[in-house]
Amino acid sequence: MRIPKFLPVAVILVLIGVLALLSLPPPAMVPSPGSLDRSFNAPHGYVMSTHAEGEKDRGVEIAVERDGSLIVLGYCNNTVNEDLMVARYTKDGALDPGFGDGGFSYYDGGDNDRGLGLALQDDGKILATGFTRNGTHRDVLLIRYDLNGTLDATFGKSGVVTFSSPGSMTDIGFGIACEPDGGIFVVGETSNATHQDALVIHYTPGGVYDSRFAGTGLFTYGGSGMDRLFACAIQPDGTVLATGSRVVGERDDLLLLRLNHDGTLDRTFGIEGAVLYSGEGDNFDYGNWVVLQPDGRILVSGAASVGDAFDLLLLRYRTDGRPDPTFGTGGVVHLGDAGGRDEYGYAHAVQADGKIVVAGYAENETSDDVLVVRFLPDGTPDAAFGVGGQILWNGPGNHTDYGQGIALQADGKIVVTGFSHHEASEDLLVMRLVP
Repeated sequence: MRIPKFLPVAVILVLIGVLALLSLPPPAMVPSPGSLDRSFNAPHGYVMSTHAEGEKDRGVEIAVERDGSLIVLGYCNNTVNEDLMVARYTKDGALDPGFGDGGFSYYDGGDNDRGLGLALQDDGKILATGFTRNGTHRDVLLIRYDLNGTLDATFGKSGVVTFSSPGSMTDIGFGIACEPDGGIFVVGETSNATHQDALVIHYTPGGVYDSRFAGTGLFTYGGSGMDRLFACAIQPDGTVLATGSRVVGERDDLLLLRLNHDGTLDRTFGIEGAVLYSGEGDNFDYGNWVVLQPDGRILVSGAASVGDAFDLLLLRYRTDGRPDPTFGTGGVVHLGDAGGRDEYGYAHAVQADGKIVVAGYAENETSDDVLVVRFLPDGTPDAAFGVGGQILWNGPGNHTDYGQGIALQADGKIVVTGFSHHEASEDLLVMRLVP
């Protein structure tokens, strides 16, 4: 551009400044809270993995290792049966070739095997629980892996422990937690010919069934219906919190138990050691995840049926099991779709600033989307996150997508695992969101 000689010097300087600004690259867009972190498996923000085309691969739980690597537990179909599956990804979404076989380890007990509960020990070893099918029934499965994805030969029988209650048709481990001394709690369900009970088992650090716990090594809780526990957490004093559901009448009520370390109910908690929550309409209410806040208050997430659909449910309790009146409405938060579609919570994590992030799924007109919701510390949806506090993710297959497990990396970034239905396959899904 030629500048006429008669222009004043000030105008010339302004023009030069404008031209300099126009030559600069556009400013980088700052990602908004709840958006995909495109640096994860760049440029996608998510990664999908398939063990066998046309089959099912699902992530159920996720945990973050000290170096930021991600451990994902779930299960997959090898075209013959289902295998328990553990995967390790680098902190930025690449499979770790030094773990198992190309980033994956599988356990095949000969029939269907599923991984449903995950915990990391202080030494980095990986604990997984779920079930293994044994003839006509299912047994609790407990496995420990070394850091490289191989079974830990010092644990149980070559890294594997199973439990079958006498005469039971179904024993399943859904949740797991580690004690500071290496002891292990597994929670789940056990059934017999007439009903199903909630189940808690304690194991020594070496995977030995602890017969001292609850007098026989086995704590059960329930009535004549189908009762179960899905998740657990250990309090600093060694007591154990476990959540799930209990059948009352013909409906499921959310169940929260607290056990002493010896396997007896803590009678100072709730009513004789138990808390039940029954939502409006007395339908189906489930506690799917439990986390302790730093101040000792207890957060439970799950789902409550309202009419023909599920609402995402979040509850907060005081240390003695009473609802926290400063949270939501009387300690309760419901998040539902006005159109009567499901919004279901599977797990949650608490950020350093006290905000609560819940993962699950939301039903749309044709299928389901991954749902991630963030709440302020008082239970109000965080309007700065996504749209109105929530994000929905519809995968490339435009079919069913679930978020089932959630964790936080050291920098606060949110990682979610689940599955995405892509063409003929259900693919293992891991995604990362900006906090």
